[in-house]
Amino acid sequence: MGVIRRQSLKHSAVNLVGLGVGAISTFLVYPHVLEAYGLAQVLLSVSLIGLPILSLGANTVAIRFFPRFQNKSTGHNGFLPLLIALCAMGCLFFGLLAWVFWDPFSTVLEGKSPLLREYLWMAFPLAFCYITSTVLAAYSSNFKRIVVPSLLLDFSQKLALPLLLIAVWQEWLPLQTAMFGLLIHAALVTVGLVLYLRHIGEWFWRPNWAFVTPALRREMLQFIGFGAFGGFALLVAAKSDVFMVGSLSAVKAAGVYAIAAYVATVIEIPTKSLYAASASSVAKYLADNDRPALEKLYKSVSINLLVAGMLLFGCIWISIDSLFNLLPNGEELAAGKWVLLFIGLSRLVEMGTGLNNYMVYYSQYYRYSLLSLGLLAVVNIMLSIWLIPILGITGAAMATLLSITSYNTLSLGLVWLKFRLFPFTRDTMKAIGLALLAFLVANLIPFSGYDLLDLFLHSGFFALIFSVLVLKFRVSEDLNGLESMIKAKLRKRN
Repeated sequence: MGVIRRQSLKHSAVNLVGLGVGAISTFLVYPHVLEAYGLAQVLLSVSLIGLPILSLGANTVAIRFFPRFQNKSTGHNGFLPLLIALCAMGCLFFGLLAWVFWDPFSTVLEGKSPLLREYLWMAFPLAFCYITSTVLAAYSSNFKRIVVPSLLLDFSQKLALPLLLIAVWQEWLPLQTAMFGLLIHAALVTVGLVLYLRHIGEWFWRPNWAFVTPALRREMLQFIGFGAFGGFALLVAAKSDVFMVGSLSAVKAAGVYAIAAYVATVIEIPTKSLYAASASSVAKYLADNDRPALEKLYKSVSINLLVAGMLLFGCIWISIDSLFNLLPNGEELAAGKWVLLFIGLSRLVEMGTGLNNYMVYYSQYYRYSLLSLGLLAVVNIMLSIWLIPILGITGAAMATLLSITSYNTLSLGLVWLKFRLFPFTRDTMKAIGLALLAFLVANLIPFSGYDLLDLFLHSGFFALIFSVLVLKFRVSEDLNGLESMIKAKLRKRN
C-alpha cells in the first residue's frame, strides 16, 4: 500500500481543496442560480452516464488490458491510439442514434422541461470532451499519475462552473454564453491532458494494429461488449438521478437535488483517491493470479473507505439542519435533506464493499455481472418514474440507494463465489459500532441556537470522538501506520 497510500494522500489533498471551493460555491453561489445550476448538472450527467457506452468501454479497457500492452520501448504497442479510436467510434455511432431519435425526445421535453430542450444539444460535444479526458486520465493512472489528471479533470471544473454561474447571477453573461464557456473549458481540459502525457513521456501516437492478434481482439471485443454495456447499466442505476429529476420535473428541482447530492459527495473523496490508485494494482494482481496480495488490498481498501466514509457522513448528518439554515434560500434547499441522507447511505454501501466492482470488471468473470446490471438499471429507471411524481426528489434518491445496495450485494456474492474473497472482518462491525457510539455521544451536546457554532461543535466533537476511538481500538492497520508516521515526522522536527 506504500505507493497507493502516497498517491491517495496527494489525491485526497487535491480533492480537499476542491471540496473547499465546491463548498463555497454550494453555499454562496448555486442557491442564487438554481435553474442554471440544474441545467449544467443535467448536461454534465449525460457525459457521466454515457461514459462506458460512448467510449466503447475504453475507460475500463485502459486499465484491464494495459498489462498486456505495456512496453515503453514499443510505445506500449499502440495502446493509446486504440483507446482514442474507441472513444471516437463510440461517440460517432451514438451521436448518429441521437440524431435519429432527436425529434421524438425533444417533443417530450418541450412539455416537461423546455429549457433543457433548448440546450440539450450541448450535451454531446460536452460528452465527447469529458469522455476523452476521462479515458486519458485512466490511462495516466497506469503510471501511478493521478494527481495532475485530477487537477485538470475535476478540480478545474469546480472553479470554472461557479465562475460562469456567478457571471449569470450578476448578469455579466447570458445563460447561453455561460453554457458555451462550459463547453470551451471541457475542450481545454482534454488538450491539457494530452500535453501532460507528452510531458511525462507517455504520449505514443503510433498505432500497432499487428500486436492485436485475433485471440486478443476477440477477448477485447467481448470485454467491450459486456463491460461497456454493464458499466452503462451501473451508471444508469447509480447516476441517472439528476437527469431523471430534470426530465420528470422542473430543471430548478434538479438544481436543489444536485446541491444536496453534492454535499453527499463529500463522503466520496477518499473513494476517488483510493480507487484511482488501486485500480491498476487490481488488474495486475488478477493478471498475475496473486490472490494473497489481492485479498490484502481488498480488505484494507474496504475498512479504510468505510471508516473515512462514516467519519465524513457523520460530520454532515449530525449538523444537517444547521447546515441548511446557513445556506441562502435555506428553506427551499431543505427539501434536499432526505436526498442527502439516502445518497449518503448509498455512498457508504459502495465504500464499505470496497473493490468488488473492479475485481469483477478486470477479471474473466465480468460477463456474469451484465445481466444483473441491466436489470438494476431498468429497476432504477422504473423506480424513479414511479417515485419522483409521488415523493419528488426524495424518490429519486431512494431509487438510487435501492439500486446501489442491490448491485453491491450481488457483486459481493460474485466475488465470494469466484475468488473466495470477502472484504469484511471483525473490524468492519467494530467501525460501525464506534461510529454509532460517537454519533450518540456528540448528539448529547445541547444546541446553542447559533447555527455556525452548532455546526462546528457537533461535527467537530463527532470527528474527534470517532477518530480517537478508531485509533485506540486499532480498526485499521493503515490508519494506525499513518498515525505513527506522522508522529515520527513530528519528533524529528522537534
